[in-house]
Amino acid sequence: MTAVWDKLILLLTQNLQIYQALLRLSQKKREVLVAVNPQDLEQLTKQEEMLIIEAGKLEKLRQTLTGELAAALGLPPGQTALAVLIEQAEVETAAKLRAISETFTEVTAELVELNAVNEKLIKQSLDYINYNINILSQSTAEPTYAPKGQPDTGRAGKSMFDAKA
Repeated sequence: MTAVWDKLILLLTQNLQIYQALLRLSQKKREVLVAVNPQDLEQLTKQEEMLIIEAGKLEKLRQTLTGELAAALGLPPGQTALAVLIEQAEVETAAKLRAISETFTEVTAELVELNAVNEKLIKQSLDYINYNINILSQSTAEPTYAPKGQPDTGRAGKSMFDAKA
């Protein structure tokens, strides 16, 4: 049984390392967003995607392992929460699992906060880009349809590019 607990600790530690890497990437992303560097942002996003895929794989393994552990402990199906399993573990194992769990809580809370800031920065950037596009094109939104019974007299929007027919 000790081997299963050790495997769970190893799996959770690996997952925690991925989340810590995601946290570092989110911090870098904030810097990149402030510096308005789209190439670096794209690179960071790709790295995040790879880490998220890896975290998903580890999560599936964790679910399988905790299910097996719960069954071996005689817990009812669905009682695979880490808090429930910690109660069943030996003192030393429980202490390790609690430490991992607390660190996970801290990292995820910081990730949520950073992602909210990054989301605001992205929205501000998009608003700025849209504003500039509208100014450059100097186009106004015309109604798509004319009122019933009247011809559509809407003028075509100005084009920023010269084109010969």
